[in-house]
Amino acid sequence: MPILFDWDIKLSVDDILYGQGIDPQIARARKPQLLRAAESALDLGASFIHPCAITELAIVREHRHERIVLEGGAVFTSRQVADHLGGAQSVIAAVCTIGPELEEEFARKFDSDPRYAMALDGYGNAWVEMLAQQVCRQIAEQAEADGITASTPLSPGSPDWPVEIGQPQIFRWLDPSRVGVSLTSGGMMLPKKSVSLIVGIGPNMAQTGACEVCSLMETCRYRHA
Repeated sequence: MPILFDWDIKLSVDDILYGQGIDPQIARARKPQLLRAAESALDLGASFIHPCAITELAIVREHRHERIVLEGGAVFTSRQVADHLGGAQSVIAAVCTIGPELEEEFARKFDSDPRYAMALDGYGNAWVEMLAQQVCRQIAEQAEADGITASTPLSPGSPDWPVEIGQPQIFRWLDPSRVGVSLTSGGMMLPKKSVSLIVGIGPNMAQTGACEVCSLMETCRYRHA
């Protein structure tokens, strides 16, 4: 069960604005105060980030209808998951987090400087998103080196795989407490700036844009080219 700590991630002001759901062009043209807050978050935010990721791979033992059983006994029960992992020989689960300190700084600063606090929140959103992307890139590169392919990552949160079902399925298998991530009874991860996902490994796995398998694809304010 590898725990990974070393990451080469560099954010821009635009990444922070996108992390807040703000179009950078609009901020530059009409809301310079938001741009300045994002610049401050870019300068100061790194000291509150402690990124790590935990991953685990298991062989697929049974793939039938809406049920996938992995070596070791982990089970996923979801039509969406079963369809998405069709043809997978193995599955990798990952939980990525930047730790709790940025959320704590957000809470400390919100009353006195809400624009800066919201920019810090956008910084955290962008950081954990890029962390998850880098984890998935490493998985895909390793699969390619092995002569197979990796699917698009899939995270709990759709109507067919809601967080209250999907997150416990991942957590029972992966035990992210080893990197300080816990789960509430409603399926929310703590720290909140954390991402969980699964990736199928096998020949000719489906490569779909991540937004295309998200239930929020039509309304998500964070989606951008």
